[in-house]
Amino acid sequence: MPRLFDIVSQAAPRALDLGVKLFPPPAIALGGALMANLLLISDRSLEALSGTRICLEITNPSLALGFVIRGGRLWPAPPIPWKTCIRGDVRSFLALLLQTEDADALFFDRRLCVEGDTGIALQLRHALESAIYRHKKRLRAVLP
Repeated sequence: MPRLFDIVSQAAPRALDLGVKLFPPPAIALGGALMANLLLISDRSLEALSGTRICLEITNPSLALGFVIRGGRLWPAPPIPWKTCIRGDVRSFLALLLQTEDADALFFDRRLCVEGDTGIALQLRHALESAIYRHKKRLRAVLP
């Protein structure tokens, strides 16, 4: 039986390709912000970054998504100007999100690149990794 992570990692690139054709980038950024904020619902580690603008640039398909941090949450914003930009292909972002590959390896292999303030990227990464870990633990307790 296929694992949920395998199904998501196979379906997500095609879904994003379709989404890029059907929806404007601000709508995709809103969806991404909503998902991230659901993960971060009980986390306050990003509050110190209030006002910080972040760009996620997906190279294949070509898509730039902008976010601003307010009240410890991500909100859609124009992708420029930014303090930190994280760039890579969709499969690398999925590997980071699904934690199927080590984040440091993705950066050292140059599959993901960070421009600007790398400290902000690290804080965002640690907040999301911690939230994903907590949610995975809850899911494993509920699902067989």
